[in-house]
Amino acid sequence: MNNVIKGITNWRINSSIIVAGVVLLVAIAWVFSGQIFGNRANSADESIADAGAETAVIPSVRVKAIVAEQRQADVVVRGRTEAIRKVDVRARTIGPVIAVHAEKGDFVKEGDVICELKIDAREAEMEKANALVRQRELEYNGSKKLKAKGVRSETQVAADKAAFETAKAEALAMEIELENLKMTAPFDGIVDARPIEIGDLMAVNNICATVVDLDPMLVVGQVSENVVNSLRIGAEGRANLITGEELVGRIRFVSSSADEATRTFRVELEVPNTDGSVRDGITSEIYVPVKSVKAHLVSPAILVFNAQGVVGIRHIDDNNVVKFQEVEILSDSPEGAWITGLPEKATIITVGQEFVSEGQKVKPTFEGDTAS
Repeated sequence: MNNVIKGITNWRINSSIIVAGVVLLVAIAWVFSGQIFGNRANSADESIADAGAETAVIPSVRVKAIVAEQRQADVVVRGRTEAIRKVDVRARTIGPVIAVHAEKGDFVKEGDVICELKIDAREAEMEKANALVRQRELEYNGSKKLKAKGVRSETQVAADKAAFETAKAEALAMEIELENLKMTAPFDGIVDARPIEIGDLMAVNNICATVVDLDPMLVVGQVSENVVNSLRIGAEGRANLITGEELVGRIRFVSSSADEATRTFRVELEVPNTDGSVRDGITSEIYVPVKSVKAHLVSPAILVFNAQGVVGIRHIDDNNVVKFQEVEILSDSPEGAWITGLPEKATIITVGQEFVSEGQKVKPTFEGDTAS
């Protein structure tokens, strides 16, 4: 009996050992299987990632090959039209206005009477002055005759002559006073303002009218220090008015001293205005050609700004890598903008430039390509 009990006990011990061994083997197998299959999974994931990187989409852009052309560079001056002459016609004597011979907007010729003052007692004063001249002349002539007879001294003759000359001077002064009653146009021009009416009392220096000379017309502006030396008197230029007119003329004046406040120099372009259609004070731009440069004609829509706010164009090199090039706008035209700064031959991005950056590789499609 004891042997049976001992046998059963030994079997239980052996069974426990066997179970523990099996569990240990299973655990070891599970650990090694995780490393093996985990490495395989990681390798698979890496392979998928590599394949995805290799098949990443390269952005497509539309491009255009352009070649520079010789172009005249202009100095652009923003300014306004200005009458070559503008004068206030002022009174040189006093009196009430009795006649007005020109209205605002009327064309007047040099010497035309615009305003006229009342004579009052001036006419009588003129007659009195003329009578005195005649009297002094007779006295002087008589004095010379008496001197010839020896009964008149040379001093008395000189005094009579002085009296005669004084009378003539007073008569001339009265004559000028009568002429001053009529205020006349100083040159051919347009009456731009006429602030007085019949019956107004005018004092010396009061304004009768403002006359402007519009032919030729000036287009004036201010240029900076770095371009003033490129302007020459007599150089041909053109002016584009805000009203749409284009005028051609020549530089007639470039200031020798700068404006103290702005450090700029006044420049004047003289243009013909025979029909008087160009008005004084119209906003305009003056274009003066100064040099010939290589330039490209592009659409203003493709101009972009980089992170520093510099205007430029994105183009691609021979490896289809995006480049940014700062450019300078020379002028605008109905066909587009003329710019400088690009290589003589360049492939510019015309569509998609907003979605790519410098250094990025792209897939270009040329404009006009049927595949596009």
